[in-house]
Amino acid sequence: MKKSKLVIFFMPVFIVLFLILGIIIFPNESIIAAKEGLNIWTSVLIPSLLPFVIGANLIVDLKIVDIIGFIINPITRFIFNVSGKSALVFAISTVSGYPVGAKLASELRSSSQISKYEAQRLVSFCSTSGPLFIIGAVANGMFENASLGYLMIICHYLAAISVGLFFRNYGKELIARSSNSLKSNIRNVINTRYYNNQGFFVLFGNAVFNGVNTLLMVGGFVIVFSVIFKILSLFNIISLMSSILYIPLSLFGVTKELCYAFISGLFEMTIGCNKIAGVTSAPQVLKTVLASFLIGFSGLSILAQCCNFLAKTDINVGLYIFSKFLHGVLSGLFTFLLYPLSKSTALVSNFSSLYDVLYNNIIWNYYISNYKILLPIFIIIYVLLSLIFIEKTSYKRKKES
Repeated sequence: MKKSKLVIFFMPVFIVLFLILGIIIFPNESIIAAKEGLNIWTSVLIPSLLPFVIGANLIVDLKIVDIIGFIINPITRFIFNVSGKSALVFAISTVSGYPVGAKLASELRSSSQISKYEAQRLVSFCSTSGPLFIIGAVANGMFENASLGYLMIICHYLAAISVGLFFRNYGKELIARSSNSLKSNIRNVINTRYYNNQGFFVLFGNAVFNGVNTLLMVGGFVIVFSVIFKILSLFNIISLMSSILYIPLSLFGVTKELCYAFISGLFEMTIGCNKIAGVTSAPQVLKTVLASFLIGFSGLSILAQCCNFLAKTDINVGLYIFSKFLHGVLSGLFTFLLYPLSKSTALVSNFSSLYDVLYNNIIWNYYISNYKILLPIFIIIYVLLSLIFIEKTSYKRKKES
């Protein structure tokens, strides 16, 4: 038997045993961490996500996705190389937040409404955070700055669109035009729905049932990852990771306290953003950039939730995680580049402030004084593009040989 198979088999076993051992050694701390995760689930996730999950399920079951998809299909096919119903998933995701976009994409693929490659392109940019979390929880609640919320949400969605354009040609598959007219397509959708012979209240009940089950699963992930993070902190593993990360990042002005907060966000996004906002020894722009990265990347807790849906299909989970990392990097980059706008009221209504920021050397002085933050972002992007270029070159060589 190959060593790689043995490692793949026993690695999860050792991790689970280690976490169980931590719970046994620190039972009181584990209970407190579980209560904190439960509090996040009941006070934040249920009221903000449950109505959207039920509504999204109804939109799919009532075939509204199909009808709107036929209308906007020419636009979305040209921009993102996805069908109209796929682009509607992006609109729902931007309003509702994680993990609704990944759930809807997996449902479309499970029902064979979209191809494997289209599903991969879809999840690359249709798994986003919602405005309620970014503006309400992060900007107002944690950073106590509403202008940052508008900046971060613009950069978050701009990065998602950029990732969608980046994955546009994935699979070498072009979405074909529909051979039927819009009227005949809508007629076929209506006939299909009535053929299933399910009334509105049956569909509504199914949507509520599925929505509650989805939120129960999300709550389980949040509680488990809260305990995992606490156990790793008690064993000083988080401190060790932050100390290692601090060595290269200290050259760019990142403090050890900020490294610890950032690593906590890699496990749970909400906890990490809150810890980053509470760091007083770091400049505001750096904290905002790191928080934008965490919201774009989403953290291991949310990635596990999304991958739970995607793993039930033939969507490549590893490629999805890479797209989320790219989303986080681009979110941080856009946040840094546009950060001077948040120092004025330009994002709200005052265009004279926007003129001052752009033309009175404010923005140029800002870039020069914060070059240490911009440098690592460009290094990461350069490495990512180099890896992609190497992979494409090797793929072409294998194909030619």
